[in-house]
Amino acid sequence: MVDPVRPADPLPGARWLSSVPEALATLGSPASAVVHIATPVRERAQTIRELAAAGIRKAIMEKPFAESPAAACELTSLIRDCDTEVLPVAVWPSSAITRHIVGLLASGRIGQPISLHIEQSKPRFQRGFEDEAHSSAFEVELPHQMLLALHLFGDAESLEAVSWPLRTPTGESRRLGGATVRLRHRDGLVTTLKSDLTSPVRVRCLRLRGTAGEIVAHYPIGADDPYGQVQVTGDHDRTLLPDAPLTTYIEDCYRYFAGTGRQPEGSDLQLHLRVTELLAAASAAAVPSNAPSLLGQTDFHAFRE
Repeated sequence: MVDPVRPADPLPGARWLSSVPEALATLGSPASAVVHIATPVRERAQTIRELAAAGIRKAIMEKPFAESPAAACELTSLIRDCDTEVLPVAVWPSSAITRHIVGLLASGRIGQPISLHIEQSKPRFQRGFEDEAHSSAFEVELPHQMLLALHLFGDAESLEAVSWPLRTPTGESRRLGGATVRLRHRDGLVTTLKSDLTSPVRVRCLRLRGTAGEIVAHYPIGADDPYGQVQVTGDHDRTLLPDAPLTTYIEDCYRYFAGTGRQPEGSDLQLHLRVTELLAAASAAAVPSNAPSLLGQTDFHAFRE
């Protein structure tokens, strides 16, 4: 663990080091090490330069990818020019739920997909006012949703976006209450993404409508109960799947770096660059609202008869 500030309660067996040079000095073979980069987003480029110069050749980089499209382009160019391979974290493409959905689509179970709705909402009142890392709801959960939508159905264009404030009895943050984004993919499918940070409950759901049926998926909402559920039109029971997507992604990265597996789904640099571009465009064009948007509102519990 490398951090200028010593953690109050480091993980069992972890060793704390105060700086990157100090950590690099402990590595017998930098080229065989895997480094997890979780620095503040504005420090990513310098960190990658420092690691590459020291001989690090494998790295996993936490979200967000970059704070702007320009920064994302610069970071992408830097990574491609150095000898270090960097895999950005992509949680939901590695989910067992997502892989199950991909299988259902491939089998033609719901016919031709027509619309996709993804929602990841949670109450974030106190953290919203304390968080210096995020300036709007477009930076919270929506990058994960956008990545999943592009992973499932390819590139898209932004159609419209709405944002709303975060309000408490003691204050207001104009753009941290939540946001909704609508996209149109190249094949005509319309996707709606929603992140409501004023929600009274935690929600991680996906609803996919096709010409011959629908899929409703509930992703795990926390590590304390790592199970997801999927239901398809016509099925009486939901399919229950153990699901630890972040753990799966990290394992896939290590297999790839060890030469025993393929590159993890969703880790392509160009895909993360495109996510940054689309979210920046949506954020710039967002229409402000005084309340959570009903744009693309959907029911995640009941199928149409």
